[in-house]
Amino acid sequence: MGNQDEAINYLIDSLRWNPKNGWALLMMGNIFSRFKNDIPTAMKYYDQSLKENPNDYIVVTNIGGSLLGQGKLKEAKKYFEHSIEVNKEYPNTYYALGIIAEKEHNLQSAFQYSIEAVKLCKSQDQVYQNSLKQAFEVSEKIIQENKETAIVKNYLHKLEFDCNTQIELVEDSKISTAAKIEFAENYNLEKHILRYKSSYPIIQHLILHELVHLDFVTQARKEKVNLLFLSTSENKREFLSAIKSTIDSLTNRGIQREAIDNYTQALFGGINHRIYNTPIDLFIEAVIYSDYPALRPYQFLSLYSLIQEGIRAVTDTKTLEVAPTDLISKSKIYNLVTALHYKDLFGFDLTAQFKPTTAELEQAKVFYSEYLKYKEDRKPAEEYELVLHWAQDLELDKYFQLVSEVKHQADKDNQPLGNDPYQEREMFQFQRSQEVIGTNMAVVTYMVDALQYFEKMSEDNIKKIAVEIALLGAKGFHPDKKDYTLASIPNIQFSGYKILAYYYISWKLALPEMLSELQLPYNDEYKVAYAMYAKGKGN
Repeated sequence: MGNQDEAINYLIDSLRWNPKNGWALLMMGNIFSRFKNDIPTAMKYYDQSLKENPNDYIVVTNIGGSLLGQGKLKEAKKYFEHSIEVNKEYPNTYYALGIIAEKEHNLQSAFQYSIEAVKLCKSQDQVYQNSLKQAFEVSEKIIQENKETAIVKNYLHKLEFDCNTQIELVEDSKISTAAKIEFAENYNLEKHILRYKSSYPIIQHLILHELVHLDFVTQARKEKVNLLFLSTSENKREFLSAIKSTIDSLTNRGIQREAIDNYTQALFGGINHRIYNTPIDLFIEAVIYSDYPALRPYQFLSLYSLIQEGIRAVTDTKTLEVAPTDLISKSKIYNLVTALHYKDLFGFDLTAQFKPTTAELEQAKVFYSEYLKYKEDRKPAEEYELVLHWAQDLELDKYFQLVSEVKHQADKDNQPLGNDPYQEREMFQFQRSQEVIGTNMAVVTYMVDALQYFEKMSEDNIKKIAVEIALLGAKGFHPDKKDYTLASIPNIQFSGYKILAYYYISWKLALPEMLSELQLPYNDEYKVAYAMYAKGKGN
């Protein structure tokens, strides 16, 4: 009723009857703290209440909350810390300590307290919602300050020593993703190149992710157990056979063949990307979380963004109208595994947003349980076992091959045309970047040059050149490189885009039925180039 003095009189009577009445002592402290602004007197009652109820963590937290409301951070912290000593699983206490830490500008502690509160709450609780909001806000502040650059640089230098290869960080606004690594062995380079967009707000996490992946590969290579993830023409045919009903449906709708080919290639690359990356990324993110706690706020926001992309990919109504139902379901299972890991790390459960069936969620839980068994004592290259096991369980293993890198290098002359695990990522990113660029006039110009070069050449000779370019490109072509050479076209150095143009044209002329296997997004460039070539011929 707002009559605090009368309340004090009743509480005094209560304490006369029982001086150890902890609730009466607590209420007296609250009145003097909140309404009398008499903190010294309030502290006397609070301390006595704590003495009488040392193990009542709710009372202790209540005291801390009252003091926090008065802006008495130091005094409030004393009670919250005592509350944790009594009960380490009361989320309200962690949330309050997070508020204090943020006010003291100890943002890392504020973030960790918020996450601990989230982990201990049920999602419908108000403290859960408040703590989650606090975690996002504090993470944004930490990223804006960006004080964690030394962590990545120190790890990079350590890794250079371990893999005996220099690693160069290159700011590159033209790449299609926020960060990507170009492994020296796969690009015929003397050093590893890690490209990144400095404008991306969570770049530290993604750079570190790529470095940890390199670390994994380096460990496996030292013991000669590293594996490569290859997708061949036969794997592609198996995939197309499996989604034949979808292809027929699109054809019946009047969709052009070229558009269908592009769509099925995106599906094929997408599911292989998910098969390969999901298990390995779990181990990578576990290392980042345990070994680099200062980057957890970056990791928290970055993974959240990636999971949101996954949710859109498997729940978008337009996608679901045309995509193979079985493939969407299996992709959703992989995404759910990632979401379960995120929940384990940060307490934030996003699985329901995928709208999974009971069977899909249960399968994801089975996979995640298997990962946990490997996690504690992972040996080099063991993550590939999960790549294979999960694909087998989902009947996706016919879309790729896992082969020994050592054996693959020894059999290089006989290797099938395909992409290694890094190439899977690079090709996907490269295609996306070309889509953004639109028609690449440099490629058009070089295609005209190639059409003129090949116009009087026999099909057999063109085929020899096509095969040589394919073998040279087994580790991928880089558009920025300028010193590619071919034995069959002597005395000429090819830039990256020129070799790609000759690659496309040679296969278009000599092996047109296999052109789609190159995964080169240059159909529009070819149309323009051929028109220019024909016009030059007077046709």
